[in-house]
Amino acid sequence: MEEEIPGRLSPYVRRPPRPLLPGAPARPPLRRRLRGFFPFRFLTALPDDLADAAAALLDPVERAARLAGRLLHGPALRGGWRSEAGALALVLYGFHWTRWQCDGPGPRATFGAEPGKLAVRPPWDRSAPSRPVHVAAAAVRRSPRPHRRTRVDLGFPDGSRLSLSMDTPRDAARLRAALSANCRA
Repeated sequence: MEEEIPGRLSPYVRRPPRPLLPGAPARPPLRRRLRGFFPFRFLTALPDDLADAAAALLDPVERAARLAGRLLHGPALRGGWRSEAGALALVLYGFHWTRWQCDGPGPRATFGAEPGKLAVRPPWDRSAPSRPVHVAAAAVRRSPRPHRRTRVDLGFPDGSRLSLSMDTPRDAARLRAALSANCRA
């Protein structure tokens, strides 16, 4: 598992509930949650910043596009948050939350693999000896059609499944090959 391949959790995996995230902040007060509601954001941003107002208007379109992507590309996480796939997704979200404490498009990580084993490390502090590592037993699954060439579908021993999105098709092919290499001794 010497080689580290950059990638991230599939953007079609839903975000876990905040209480499951390590170091997750408390639920924001009602006033702050209302400020995040898109019509309110649009109306308050309109006089000051036209770019923020346009972004607030496009928020529902972006959410609908993400839902359509989920429907088109198939489930990215199957088995729930208590399964092995869910545990790996929570580890990835945990790396992300403990470092930046913010919402983002998806948690990034570096992946190392050998047949039947996947090692996941946070993308920062590559030279630190105490860098956290999560190792999971995983195998490559056949991706449902249509799929992106950068998508890697993993299957776990308990029957759960998870999708990763690698940076390039070459990285995806390297991860698939490393996970499914046949050991002939």
